[in-house]
Amino acid sequence: MKQISTREIESYLQKYIACMQAHGEELMDKPMPAAEEELFALYETTGNRLKYESVYFARRKMLAVYGCLSLLEGKPEYLKKLEEVLDGICEEECWALPAHINRKEDPQWRICVDLFASETAHALSEIISGLKGRLPSALCEKVRENVFRRVLTPFMNAAAPYAKWEGGDNNWNAVCCGSIGCAAIYLMQDEPELLKPLLDRIVCSLDSYIAGFSEDGACMEGLGYFTYGMTYYTGFADMLYRYTDGAIDLMEDEKCRRIAMFQQKCYFPSGRTLSFSDGDSRDTYKMGLTCFLAMRYAGVEIPPISCAGGFDEDSCYRFMANYRDVVWTRKYLERAEKGLLPVEEDDEAADCLVLPGAQWSICRGLSGGGMAAKGGNNGESHNHNDVGSFLYLAGDEMLLTDLGAGEYTRDYFSEKRYEILCNHSFGHSVPVIDGKGQKEGTEYACSHFEADGSGRTVISFGQAYGTERVKSLTRNLCYDPAKESLQAEDVLEDREAGENPVSMKENLVTQYKPAIVGNAIHIAGRKYGCRITVEDLEGSIGFETKKHSNHRGAEEEVYCITWEVPADKEKPGTRKCRFRVEMEEI
Repeated sequence: MKQISTREIESYLQKYIACMQAHGEELMDKPMPAAEEELFALYETTGNRLKYESVYFARRKMLAVYGCLSLLEGKPEYLKKLEEVLDGICEEECWALPAHINRKEDPQWRICVDLFASETAHALSEIISGLKGRLPSALCEKVRENVFRRVLTPFMNAAAPYAKWEGGDNNWNAVCCGSIGCAAIYLMQDEPELLKPLLDRIVCSLDSYIAGFSEDGACMEGLGYFTYGMTYYTGFADMLYRYTDGAIDLMEDEKCRRIAMFQQKCYFPSGRTLSFSDGDSRDTYKMGLTCFLAMRYAGVEIPPISCAGGFDEDSCYRFMANYRDVVWTRKYLERAEKGLLPVEEDDEAADCLVLPGAQWSICRGLSGGGMAAKGGNNGESHNHNDVGSFLYLAGDEMLLTDLGAGEYTRDYFSEKRYEILCNHSFGHSVPVIDGKGQKEGTEYACSHFEADGSGRTVISFGQAYGTERVKSLTRNLCYDPAKESLQAEDVLEDREAGENPVSMKENLVTQYKPAIVGNAIHIAGRKYGCRITVEDLEGSIGFETKKHSNHRGAEEEVYCITWEVPADKEKPGTRKCRFRVEMEEI
């Protein structure tokens, strides 16, 4: 990946700040939208999260806009509006989201330390600390009282773990603990006898977060969750380092360096991104976080500037990230000007990358597209039932797709999760065995993963289907980066071949309506397309149109292409399918 210039970063930063300033002018005479009970109750009655959350995050947008502008510029009009916003946040009945509480069973539901209560506590603490002496003392005391009552005191008074996220291996741990740790340093420095054990507890919990990454640094939850969790991990690590005068450095571990390299591996040259698990194939990166990591570790690359998220890119308007998009980016530019960035010898980017711990293989083609495949298991955090799946891009068009995250509803995080298309294996390019898909749980996994970095990937994943009838199921993928072609072979071995052999259907997923002629499938995008040729086809190829509600709640059409896999005439009890994917320019 080509390293972007400091001039590009400077231009990005100017536009980022200008966007905040424009919002500052636009919202100046507008009241905060009301977080009404009717909207709050929608999740409980219908499972809909988006309507209340749109109001909640509109309020957090005002907090981010006027908090950042007040800290960065300090204009009286910004400070005055910020007072109104801070008071409004303090008057909210509950800082947590409806999806994270249970009002029927918990009489103390108003006090719940979830992701967003923690984020709010951090934002308010950093703002009043950074503007000390410039805000009314009564308001600062009100903010301080709310942060302690709603977040710090409940956490400190609870035996570890406060909730299942404490000591967990996913983003919740990093976000909650990072936020709480920062808030505590801001507000409790005059109480070292209480602050030290709290910080020790936070550091201990965050060890588990880092352990949740694979040994090669991959985040199984997806690229977006890498960004989310690491923003708060690094925010706290930076603050703790400065508070302890360098005595505690949470970034010194070698695994942290490997984690820092993960982001750049998820980008194809076109700017499209891996969408495994609850990811997004058009993800963006946080400039502040990326600059922080690039200042710390040689070899960290900044992806194309077109993929950098602007101020409005995060619909949750997280203050931690928004403020650091400015201050960390400025610091990076200052160090770059002075020649103080870590330097590593240029190394030509590999066409094919292998993350053996995650069991991911990522190949890049000349058009800017490529292919990626995964092993893993069906019990990973934010997982889909997708062991053995792959995606294929030509240019910036994902022709064989991984849908990534769907709309977050009540059902999405319930026992109905795997009935939803994007989470079910029917929504991924993996076979259907005896009419059934893969099962959820860590035991339903890839039993063997092999990739040599040349484009060849072998995945054994019969275990993911949880049926004793299957002896083995192996997928062999061979991608040619120069020709951008993919040769695939799937071989299923029946454990008890007889009168009722195991049936197998191939299932390929696309969001472009396919055209089928004989044994050929044509998928046409805007600039590129692909032709899929099925060898030794018996019967016909068909497709079914299905509906997918994407992460933003918009409905999209998905096409699942299927055909029966015949028995191997040379080897009884075996079904074998070969198909070839070749890129076509439209």
